[in-house]
Amino acid sequence: MRILAKLVASFFILIITTLLVILVLLHTRHSTQVFTALVTPMLPGTLTAEQVNYHWQRPLHLTLTQPDYQHGRQHWHANTVRVQFSPDRLSHLQWVRVDGLNLDLTNNTMTSLKMLPATLSIGRVLFNDLSIQGQGWQAQQVSAQLDEWHKGQAPLGSVRGRAQWAAKQINWHGLRVSQLLVDATPTSTGWQFRGVSFEWQRAAISAQGHWQPGALAFTQLTLSDVIVDSEQTYQRLTNALSRWSDTTSLTIERADIRQLSADTDQFSVNNLTVSAEHVTVAPDTPWWQQPNLRASFNADYVRWRTQTWEQPLGDIERRGKNWVINQLTSQWQEGFVGLSGHFSKRHWQIDKLQANNLTLSHAILSPLIKALPAWPETLSIDDVSLKHNQWLALSSQFPIKVSGIDVDGRALRLQPLKKWRLTDGSLTASASHASINQQWLAEPYLRLDAEKGKLTLQQLLLGFPDGQLAVSGTWDLSTPSQPWSVHLDGLQIPLSVYQDWFDWPLPLTGFHDIEAKWSGLAADKESFNVGLNGEMKITLIGAKANTGSDKAWPTQITSWFSDQEVDKNKPTGFPV
Repeated sequence: MRILAKLVASFFILIITTLLVILVLLHTRHSTQVFTALVTPMLPGTLTAEQVNYHWQRPLHLTLTQPDYQHGRQHWHANTVRVQFSPDRLSHLQWVRVDGLNLDLTNNTMTSLKMLPATLSIGRVLFNDLSIQGQGWQAQQVSAQLDEWHKGQAPLGSVRGRAQWAAKQINWHGLRVSQLLVDATPTSTGWQFRGVSFEWQRAAISAQGHWQPGALAFTQLTLSDVIVDSEQTYQRLTNALSRWSDTTSLTIERADIRQLSADTDQFSVNNLTVSAEHVTVAPDTPWWQQPNLRASFNADYVRWRTQTWEQPLGDIERRGKNWVINQLTSQWQEGFVGLSGHFSKRHWQIDKLQANNLTLSHAILSPLIKALPAWPETLSIDDVSLKHNQWLALSSQFPIKVSGIDVDGRALRLQPLKKWRLTDGSLTASASHASINQQWLAEPYLRLDAEKGKLTLQQLLLGFPDGQLAVSGTWDLSTPSQPWSVHLDGLQIPLSVYQDWFDWPLPLTGFHDIEAKWSGLAADKESFNVGLNGEMKITLIGAKANTGSDKAWPTQITSWFSDQEVDKNKPTGFPV
């Protein structure tokens, strides 16, 4: 037993002596050679360093200068690596700090830690001045702190504690961001982001949320002072966002955009502020399909193509399959517009429509109408109020100018059928004056009522310079035959109105009084021709026919009454 005890004691003395010799050598200029000789046989691959620093006052701490590690096709090189060993077990390191490492992630076979034992764990991993190269992206001057790193079976290990990243600059598919900060913790399904922030185009962007495979959810996303200063910047942004995975959905519980400005070829906006809740972007789903969206916005101005809206203000939301506009107002065309209502694919319910002091034309409205989705099956307007507007159609063939237009409508209901038709409601329209193809009108007025498809033209007044025309009538759209009636009563009506307005071949001057009552059916052309009935009385006042030998007036009138082209060389007649 004494011999065995001496052998054991000698063994321990030998180990202690060897360790002491190694520790002594690590304090000399031979420390690098000693480290290489001891560590290299224990590692797969080759590890070398220009210098190894060790001090007895920190017996579990080791510093490697310019370490270089090669294993197969992998090559790792850093400026310094500092290691703090654990006194409890060899498979655990208290912390490791790596400075000046270049990491290439473009090839998974080139970046792997499979050579390390699966039981290896590190209390904290620190990176400083890290450069990362990925597929289509690069990150420079990256710093990181990873707590509770475990090798396990993952190629690069896994983090079970807090992870913090900071990058001075990142280039993502041509999109450059700077000052990236990420604070995250792992969960059972992915990562919980306590905070993410970065800068782009002098804009500050921050977020909080959760990521798991196939889904990214932000509880808060804030963008401040975003500037898209050119079409090129917009294209770079669009190209980078198009790289978003087509298998990952994005949800944002709340998003705030503050002071966004953009200027592209088709679109411009200045100082746009948006607050939105419950934003969803799903794969293979149009972005406007938001099942629970609620958003409000305002801006200095918004320009789309040739249209500019100043001081736009809106509050919209999505309820099921309906879009709800609680408020939408803007200064436009030197006037004001306002809208509120509920909109679905089949029905539009406009609660209130306002338009004041606008100057409109077909050229202005046509791009907006084309941009609208398909018209619904029915359209209802509870309240329409149009004040002091102007309509211009300054064509050389038929110029129109109507000024001082006022329109008031209540409980209007329209159906498209072949054209929009009013089936219910009350509508009143007037204007201060109008000029319609050389005919001047003073204070034209219209009053129209409808109930269950029965239209009643209460009054249509057209004030000419020396006379007035009054029209009233009915039209029943609720029955298949569509019976109608109209009553005209006019005094001192210019005869030139027929040629100017309807292009009738009646080159007459002077005036006439007219009194007429007509009725009939409007289901189709045949029923109209058969059912037309009534009487008309015309009194000519100073009437003259402006005809000449070079004008075949009878031929023109005959062609007007006939559906077939008239032979000018053949004598013709027409009834009067």
